Amino acid sequence: MTEESTYYENLITRYFSGEAGENEIAELSSWLRESEANRDVFIQFRNAWHALGEDLVMESIDIDQEWSELEAKLSSGKMVEMGRRRTIRVVTRIAAAVIILLGIGFLFRSMIFGGDKTIEVLAQNEVIETTLPDGSKVTLNAGSTLEYPKNIDENDQRTVELRGEAHFEVAHNPEKPFIVSAGDYRVEVLGTSFYVNTNGPEGKIQVILIEGSVAVYHKYKPEEKTILEPGQQAEAQPETKEISTGNTFEEYFMVWKTRSMSFENERLDRVISIVSKAYNIPITLKNPASGNCRLSVSFEDQTLESVLKVLESTLDLQISKDGKGYIVDGQACD
Repeated sequence: MTEESTYYENLITRYFSGEAGENEIAELSSWLRESEANRDVFIQFRNAWHALGEDLVMESIDIDQEWSELEAKLSSGKMVEMGRRRTIRVVTRIAAAVIILLGIGFLFRSMIFGGDKTIEVLAQNEVIETTLPDGSKVTLNAGSTLEYPKNIDENDQRTVELRGEAHFEVAHNPEKPFIVSAGDYRVEVLGTSFYVNTNGPEGKIQVILIEGSVAVYHKYKPEEKTILEPGQQAEAQPETKEISTGNTFEEYFMVWKTRSMSFENERLDRVISIVSKAYNIPITLKNPASGNCRLSVSFEDQTLESVLKVLESTLDLQISKDGKGYIVDGQACD
């Protein structure tokens, strides 16, 4: 064991015991961001302290026994002061366990984001565009969330966490790599335009490179990077930790952002599916046989109402509102 490793193990111990000061916590956070090996050391300590925290809680959980003994002493008029001390000791144990478990969460946030001041952008029911302090632009699809440190432009690494679907236009800065945390995977870039979906088919994480260059890798295997070229897609499987690449992907993967659609002799059911994704609203075919009908039509950032009127008149459809979505009815086509 080297002197340096002993120093940081002592620092981790001081942190979990609540003895570390602000400067020590900042130093520990910086060390954790340096390598996966450092984080592995921390995780081992975290698991040990987590187990200790559970033991403390379980040891303190038998409150009924504690109070039964205390009430017996109180009712007999004996050892009142000892009962008070014992009660304080029980509460102290519980508090210690809670502090340890809360501390773990705090340090992990500090490790990932370089501080406890993070900004969360939540796209609830609509597409949201936001510009980060470093100049990078992010467009979030409805139901997606982005978290990033308030001082992202001051950190050595610009790290954000994505849950859902987003398009990134990263401000070029080779001195400060931009990293998207997408579940167990990381997408690392210097300056480029790309798409990430953490909720892909079969639980996969999808990355599609539009321009520039990105590296995709598992968080525990940063040395095994998959480099994408423009027009390529990477699909990462969390269970197997495998990453596959290809040049074929859904043509309208960004339709929720662009709302630009051009169909040539396309099936109605396919058109309905794309329109539904574009406007984040359920649209159902009442007569599945009408999905065989074909049409040629283009839309460029039009309102949903305008799109539906065009579909109605083109194929003589009846479209009605149904709760939060729409029902499309029409005659069958061969």
